[in-house]
Amino acid sequence: MKIETYLINLDGSTARLASAKEQLDAAGWAFKRYAAYDGRGKNIRDFTNYDDRQAKKILGRSLLNSELGCYLSHYGCVEKFLQTDADYLVVLEDDLRIDNNFSSTLQEILHYLHSQKNIEWSLINIAAKKNKISREIFRTHDYSLVRAYYFPIRGVGLVWSRQGAHDFLKMAQNPCLPVDIFFQNWLIKNGKGLSIWPPLVRPAGLDSDILGTVATERVRRKQKENRDFSFFMKKQLRLLKNNILAYINFLSFKS
Repeated sequence: MKIETYLINLDGSTARLASAKEQLDAAGWAFKRYAAYDGRGKNIRDFTNYDDRQAKKILGRSLLNSELGCYLSHYGCVEKFLQTDADYLVVLEDDLRIDNNFSSTLQEILHYLHSQKNIEWSLINIAAKKNKISREIFRTHDYSLVRAYYFPIRGVGLVWSRQGAHDFLKMAQNPCLPVDIFFQNWLIKNGKGLSIWPPLVRPAGLDSDILGTVATERVRRKQKENRDFSFFMKKQLRLLKNNILAYINFLSFKS
């Protein structure tokens, strides 16, 4: 079993890189730095594959250039992974705080999945904020590997299977959603998302290199997104649809 790990890090974000490296080195977890796509200062028209019409249809707003940069960074990691012979890809964002049991637990869970070829899965969220509408399929110590019928939003820690990576690249060439929302919609629909609970990775809460400090980030983000009534209506519709699909998959007893 071979695992590849990429740490997404913007050029110039040396403090974040140093913090992440210190933690991963202490855990004995080898990684490669992946230079993040820097969307700052770019007009959305500069993103040639971006589908603004679809974004407004689904979200009720255009994507931010920083969201497109994040999307393209994750897409690039998956592209690079598929050029290797690795079985699994761990993608980490540099604003992370890893659990003390990160290495041993993740190794044990991936060894289990590697031996259970009957379990179909595309992506594991190892940084889930919530454990909602799920079913446990494996337990090690105090951690559960669950079928996440309602796939959690948070992209700071993810694990890809090769089949999941192939499927993602085929359907994700024209970004129209923030990457974490894309993952959630896709995996709620097909039921092939897994999650580890409690999470092995959490956000460290460092100052944003894209939007500013943590204290002002939420306000500035809302202003940049230009949220209106259409945005909130489309969000509520999306959440309702996702809840219904997640419960349907849960009740179908997929394992």
